[in-house]
Amino acid sequence: MKRMIPTLLLLALCGCGPGYEFTPYIGQQSNWQTEPGSYVKVVNKATLYPPGHFPNRPYIIIGSVSTDNQENVAKAVHDEQADAALIFTDETYRTGTVAVAGPGAIWNVPLTGRRVNAQLIKFK
Repeated sequence: MKRMIPTLLLLALCGCGPGYEFTPYIGQQSNWQTEPGSYVKVVNKATLYPPGHFPNRPYIIIGSVSTDNQENVAKAVHDEQADAALIFTDETYRTGTVAVAGPGAIWNVPLTGRRVNAQLIKFK
C-alpha cells in the first residue's frame, strides 16, 4: 500500500496539463488586420473571433494556441492574460472507422478528432 500512494500521486499529477499547446509570438508586431464589425463567440467569458473575422481596434499577437476544443482556447486566453483569440482553423478530421455488425446488418461508424488553432491577442 505504501508503494501505491506515490505511484497514484504521480499518475494524478502527470495527467493534469493545461489542455492546449501555447507558442509565444516573437518578432516585430505589425498593424494587424482589423474590421469595423464582426461576429464573436463568448466562451467562459473569453472573446473568440471565428475564422475570417477580426476586432475593430488595434491589437498585438502574444502567441498561438493549438488544442482540441474552443473551451481550451478560452482557458488559454485567461491563462496567458490575453484579451481575445482569433481562431484561424477549427476542423474535424477522420481518425478511423469502427465496423459494427448485428444480425443481418453491418455498418461503419467513423471516428473523428478535432483541432482548433488560434492566435491570442492583446488590445493596444
